[in-house]
Amino acid sequence: MPDDTSLTPGPFDGPSAFAERLREAIRVAGGRAWPTLWLCDAGFADWPIGEAGVIDALQAWAGSARRLRLVMQDDRLLRARHPRFVAWRQRWDHIIDCRLCAASDAADLPSALWTPGWTVERHDPARSRGSSSDSPAAVASLRQRLDDVFARGRPGFPASILGL
Repeated sequence: MPDDTSLTPGPFDGPSAFAERLREAIRVAGGRAWPTLWLCDAGFADWPIGEAGVIDALQAWAGSARRLRLVMQDDRLLRARHPRFVAWRQRWDHIIDCRLCAASDAADLPSALWTPGWTVERHDPARSRGSSSDSPAAVASLRQRLDDVFARGRPGFPASILGL
């Protein structure tokens, strides 16, 4: 078992390898005091963000000087598949910015986690193939693409849904 500061660089292949890279990055985020996390995917269907261990890691990372940005096409799948994450999101609403991108923009959505020092990105989301890296070029490139899709999105995934 890797320690709390180790991250696996390089290519990955398959859903379980992708999920493990995400778990690693979120677990390490608190120890490295990364101020910002970006999570971007069409619907987060196969992400492990609803697992108890991931929620614990997000809880350890969260704080007053933190910011989480979420970008997705639609929040319905996220709400249905990850109720623990939805509950955590409600508690930490003040540090979370969410954007929904129209269906026409979905093809442009990276399937990725970004931090100031680490990226995990699926280049082939259908087969869960991609890579993780601390390369400054990879970090900068992904951040630029995330900034672009975030700017085109509209606010979404509210902390609570009020009905009449």
